[in-house]
Amino acid sequence: MTTPPSRVDTNRREIAAAACTLVADGGLDSISMRRVATHLGATTGYISHYYADKNDLLEAALREALSELTDLAEPRSTNLAEWIDNAVRTLPHNVASQRFWRIHTAFQSASLHSPRLADILHTYVAEQISTLAGHLADEIGTASKPEELTTLARSLFALVSSLGTTSTITPDVFTPEQFRTIIHSSVHGLIEEFTERSDA
Repeated sequence: MTTPPSRVDTNRREIAAAACTLVADGGLDSISMRRVATHLGATTGYISHYYADKNDLLEAALREALSELTDLAEPRSTNLAEWIDNAVRTLPHNVASQRFWRIHTAFQSASLHSPRLADILHTYVAEQISTLAGHLADEIGTASKPEELTTLARSLFALVSSLGTTSTITPDVFTPEQFRTIIHSSVHGLIEEFTERSDA
């Protein structure tokens, strides 16, 4: 049985979600404790009760955005075909997914100068790559070396990430069907190349 979230957790998530909305609309420069408070119709004291400072709030906003992306990808993939479906579903092609990628792109840029944000993104990416490497092992066979499967998973994850970033900067470049074609052909092309190299 799932324990319902506490009032503190609910309020923290509401504040983090408000910060996400401001990032989606105006980037990280639009974030301040005061602006988040104004957006919620609250006081800065209310925000600082839950978050020590702006950096603390930004970390929570990034975690909230990644949680939103996970929700977009539900149900979680159990094989490579489902992973491709989820990748297509989460790439920017509607209001919800475009919002996430605007937030994600802003945080990616900020993480270059923030070890704390970089750590959150590294942890998230590592989890995604681990899941994908597992799907690849099922698809290709577990005889392949784990480090080679991880390298292949990183390549495929980087492909999806670059599609997301490109489509955020230049919206409507790809339709969902074009996303599917690109990802599907890239996944199976790389698997074929990987298999041929392993058999050589």
